[in-house]
Amino acid sequence: MGKDAFRGYPFSYYLIGAIFLILMIAVAGLIGITYLSTHRTLDENAELVKLQSENNIVSHFRSKEEALRYYDESLNQQMEVAFPAFLQEYSRAGGDPAKMDLEAVKQKIGGEMDLYVIDDAATIVATTYPRELGLNFSEFAPYFADYLAGIRISSGFFPDRIVGEKSTGELRKFAYMPTPDHRYILEVGISNVTPPLKYRYVDENLLRKVKQSNPYLVNVRIFDSTLRQSINDTPVEVRDPALTALLRGIFTNRTTLTLPSSSEGNTVKYLFIDLKDARYGSDVSRIVELTYSDQPIQAALRESALFLLSLGLAALVICSLLAIIVIRTLTRPIGTMVQDVNRIAEGDLDHPITPPISQELITLEESISSMVARLKTMMADLKAEEEQYRTLVQSANSIILRFDTRGNITFINDYARKFFGFDTEEMIGRNVVGTIVPEFGSNGEDLSFKILDLAVHPEKYEVTENENTKKDGSRVWIAWTNQPLFDEKGTIVEILSIGNDITRLQEAEREIQELNNELENRVLERTRQLTEVNKNLESFTYTISHDLRAPLRAISGYSSLLMQDLKDLPEKDQKYLESLRQNAHEMGRLIDDLLAFSRLRMRTLEKETVQPSVMVREILREIRKDPAFAKVEFKVGELPPCQADPGLLKQVYANLIGNAVKYSQKRAAPLVEIGSLTRDGQLMYFVRDNGIGFDMKYSEKIFGVFERLQNSDEYEGTGIGLSIVHRIVEMHGGRIWVESEVDKGTTFYFSCW
Repeated sequence: MGKDAFRGYPFSYYLIGAIFLILMIAVAGLIGITYLSTHRTLDENAELVKLQSENNIVSHFRSKEEALRYYDESLNQQMEVAFPAFLQEYSRAGGDPAKMDLEAVKQKIGGEMDLYVIDDAATIVATTYPRELGLNFSEFAPYFADYLAGIRISSGFFPDRIVGEKSTGELRKFAYMPTPDHRYILEVGISNVTPPLKYRYVDENLLRKVKQSNPYLVNVRIFDSTLRQSINDTPVEVRDPALTALLRGIFTNRTTLTLPSSSEGNTVKYLFIDLKDARYGSDVSRIVELTYSDQPIQAALRESALFLLSLGLAALVICSLLAIIVIRTLTRPIGTMVQDVNRIAEGDLDHPITPPISQELITLEESISSMVARLKTMMADLKAEEEQYRTLVQSANSIILRFDTRGNITFINDYARKFFGFDTEEMIGRNVVGTIVPEFGSNGEDLSFKILDLAVHPEKYEVTENENTKKDGSRVWIAWTNQPLFDEKGTIVEILSIGNDITRLQEAEREIQELNNELENRVLERTRQLTEVNKNLESFTYTISHDLRAPLRAISGYSSLLMQDLKDLPEKDQKYLESLRQNAHEMGRLIDDLLAFSRLRMRTLEKETVQPSVMVREILREIRKDPAFAKVEFKVGELPPCQADPGLLKQVYANLIGNAVKYSQKRAAPLVEIGSLTRDGQLMYFVRDNGIGFDMKYSEKIFGVFERLQNSDEYEGTGIGLSIVHRIVEMHGGRIWVESEVDKGTTFYFSCW
C-alpha cells in the first residue's frame, strides 16, 4: 500500500486535502498556543498567590518573633541573679559537680529554676532535672555544642531564647555562665514558660487565614527546631522517621525544599523560616510544610480546552467549504491540459496543447511544447548512439556479456561467442553456471555461489579472477571487471562483465611460486646447517675454554712455587718466571671472557622493570674503592626505568663504565658521564668519557671478538668486553653504536629495545 494508496486522484482532491490539512494545522496551532498561554497565565497566577501566602507566613513569624524576643529578654535579669549562689556552691564543692548540692541551691533561688552543669564535652553531668541528665548536645545539635564551647572559654552572663526542651518539647528559658576555672558551664532554666497571648504565634489562626486566601493550599503544618509539630505553640511529637530525617536535613542545610507529594497533582514545599539570632545559641527557626494542589488549575484548563475545541471545529468546517468552491473553479483548466498531455504520452507527439488563460499555465504549456520538441531530437540521437555502442561492443577484443541477478545471460558480444565456441542462441537466456562457468573451480571454489553473491554484493567483485569453461570442455582463467546496472529505483537488474584471458599468466605465476618455494626450502636448509655449525662452534669454544683451565692453573702455580723456592735465581730468570705467571693469568682471564661470551647464546632473557640508576650506583661504589681511580669524576644524569634482564644490563654498564675509566684515568681531570636522551621518540642510554678516543674509521671493528684499538701493554684487557656488550644489547632487541674523536673522548649509545 504506502504511497500508492494516495495516487491516481484528481489534482483538486490533493489541493483540497492540502488546504484542509493546512487549516487543521493552523487551527490546532492556534488552539495549542491559546491553551499554552492560558496554562502559563494560570501557572503564573498560582505562583503569585503561593508566593504571597509564603511571604505572609514569613512576615507573620518574623513579627511575632520580634515581639517574643522582647518578652524573652524581660526574663534575663531574673535569671542572672540566680548565678551568684550557683557559683558559690561550685566553689564550695571544689569544682566537683558530684559534690554540689544542686537541690539546695534551687530552693535557695526560689525553687522555680532547674540547675544544670555542662562539661567540656557538651554533656550535662549534674542537674536538678533528671530527665536530661547525661544529655550530649554534640549528638543532636552540634552547632549548639560549638556555641557552648565558646561560652566555656569566655566569661560573663549568656542568656538564651525560650525554646522547646529536648526530651518533652516543653517551653523553657535558659541562661549560661562559665565557671571561673573554665572547666564547666553552669546553666539555669525556667520551666513551663508561657508567653502572654499577644507574644505567641497562635499557629491555627495563621493557618486558617492562609488557607482562605490561597485556593491551591490544601494543608499546612508547622515544625520547630526540636523537629516537633507546633500547634498553637504546643509541640507535638512527629512519629514518622522519614519526615523527622527530612526535617533534620532542612534544618542542617537551612534551605527551602520542594518535593512531589504521594498524592497525584500535589506538591509539598518545606518553607524554611530562618529566625536564628547570632547572639543566642538556640535556634527558634521554623519549617512550614505547605501542600499545594493543581486541581484548580486543571479544572480551569479543562473548561478552556472545551471552549477552544468547539470554536476551532466551527472555523474549520466553514473554511473548508469555502476552499472547495474556490479550488474547483481554479483547477478546471488544469484538467483540460492533463487530457492533452495524455494524448502526447500515448505517442501523438504532434497533438497541440489547448491554450490556457493564466500566466502560470501558459508557461507550463510552452515548457511542455519545448519538451516534446527536445524529446523528438533526443530519440533520434539515442538511436544513433545505440548503433555506435553496438558496433563498438561487437568489435572489441575482450569478452563482454551481461547477465541478470539470477545469472541468466542477456547479451554477449561476437568476441565472447567465438572465444567460448558457442552460437549466440546457445548462450542467450542460459545461466552462466553450467555454460561458461563451472559449478566448482579446480581448487574447490564454489563458483555458483560466487555468481549469485555477485548480484547481491557487487562491491566485493569489482575485479575478480576465476576459471571458465569453453564449449569443448577445456578450462581457462579469465580476469573479470564487473559493473552493476541499476533501474530507475536504484535496484540492481543486471551485471556488465568484461573479461580477458589470463590462462598463460596464471601458469607463469604458478611456475614462479614453485621456484619461490624451492628457494625458501634451500634457505631453511642452509639456516639449519648454519645453526648446527654455530652450536658446534659454541660447544667447541666451551670445551676448549674448559680444558685449557687446568694446564694454565698448573703453569701459574708452578711458576709461583719456583719464584718462592728459587729465590737465588738471577734477576733475569726471576723476570721470566714473573712474565710466565702473568701471561698464564692473562690467558685465564681471556678464557673466562671467551667462555662468558659463548654462554650468552645459551642464556634465556628474563626481562623485568629495572632501575639503571641503582645498578650504576652499585658499580661506581665498587670502582671508588680502588685508589687508582680516586681522581676520576663521575656525573650521573637521569636514567629512566626500562624492561631488561637485570643481570645482563648490569654487565653492559660494568663493561662500558670500566672502559671509560680505563681510557680516561691518565687525563689530568678524567671525567665519565652516564645518562640518557631521546632520539626519534626512542629512549637511549649513553656512557661518555674524555679519554684518548680513537679514529672513527675503526668503529666497525670495535665490537669484534679480540679486536683492540690500543696497545695491550699500556691498557690491559682481553678484547672481548665490548663484544659481550654488543651481544647483550642485540639479545634485548636494541642497538648500540659509538661516537669518538682522537684525544677528545668516546661515547657509547645503546637502547634496550
